[in-house]
Amino acid sequence: MPNLITVASFTGPMEAHIAKGRLEVEGIPAFLAHEHHVWANWAYSHALGGIKLQVVGEHAEQAKAILRAHEEGAYEVGLRQEIPDIEDNRCPRCGSTDFKSTMPFAPLLLVVLTLGILSVIFPLRRSNHRCRACGCRWSY
Repeated sequence: MPNLITVASFTGPMEAHIAKGRLEVEGIPAFLAHEHHVWANWAYSHALGGIKLQVVGEHAEQAKAILRAHEEGAYEVGLRQEIPDIEDNRCPRCGSTDFKSTMPFAPLLLVVLTLGILSVIFPLRRSNHRCRACGCRWSY
């Protein structure tokens, strides 16, 4: 049986899958531990030490280097070359990238109620934005 080494841990399954996919694209087989526990009950994430991204011992150093490069944004250049029309979030009035994003109140209330009743967490998207430079408000 191969010796699995934990190279990173994540509180959310989405981030864990993105990192796992990055390693697999680079040819490193990766596995997620405790993923299903966290999907079933998000509060277990901290108790279990997060979702653990594991690789076979011989790939550990290479995997850590790839994840470090990913966190530093090394792969964004390739993304922009492959998809040139991808846009950064910018204020529609002044073009600033300095803005604050918040969640709409109604979906937030729904999540709180379903968490209290069903113990289920639904991911929310921060779709309300306010530019810190000019004060413009927009949503999408």
